[in-house]
Amino acid sequence: MNRAFRGLVVPVLTPFAESGEIDRRAFIEHLEYLSHHGIRRIMVNGTTAEFFSLFPEERRTQLMLARRHFSGLIVAHAGGLGLKQNLEEVRWANELGADAVAALPPIYPAGLSEAGVIEYFKALGAAAEVPFILYNFPKHAGNALTPRILAAVPHAALKDSAQNFELMEHTPSYFVGSSTNIFEPIQQGAAGFVAATANVRPELYAAMEMLLVDAKVGEAAVMQQEIRAYSAQFSTGGVPALKQAIARKLPGYPAHVRCPLRP
Repeated sequence: MNRAFRGLVVPVLTPFAESGEIDRRAFIEHLEYLSHHGIRRIMVNGTTAEFFSLFPEERRTQLMLARRHFSGLIVAHAGGLGLKQNLEEVRWANELGADAVAALPPIYPAGLSEAGVIEYFKALGAAAEVPFILYNFPKHAGNALTPRILAAVPHAALKDSAQNFELMEHTPSYFVGSSTNIFEPIQQGAAGFVAATANVRPELYAAMEMLLVDAKVGEAAVMQQEIRAYSAQFSTGGVPALKQAIARKLPGYPAHVRCPLRP
């Protein structure tokens, strides 16, 4: 796990047909596009995938399709609402060939006690037969991960979309959840980065990954500036903007999103 799970992870989107159903053809073509451009790790059913708008059976289908059509490492996000549904999604990760499973803290209610979050994570981690990754995104979950939570919950890595670099020393492997701030955290000891905009220009981010692996510090610092400028155009558009950009790259890729998101 420590050798394979380092570097770039792409949180893949969920394409929807005009009918509102998942467009399986577009999803598979996108996976092939990512693979062709050097992507070796993906996250399925994460925030970028609009997990909050997917039925549980749709999240299961996404994971099944990804495992059939992507040969690299797959992180399955257990994105259900409530411990019981999340436990079910951890079991899917075990059974359907995911290489790791990630979970947010409870996303409702906010302001939970550390003890409650620890108990929740421990239940999920105990059910996981693959490496268990904690996911910190207090902006949306309403419950921030803390050093005490990280110390109390056995886990393989942390995906930190809050970019709280103080947490780096409290986790075995730290992944910065950012498309714009990659170079500095890696220099400080982060194991990798999770970049949503790599869905659109995977070759750029794969090149950045290789520069970091090869310790080409000067070139990586320059490429960080290019990535920061490129990512800036998506800073306000979010998932709808990413889908529209992919539609310009992949003919036939649908740019539809589910309510409450809007194009």
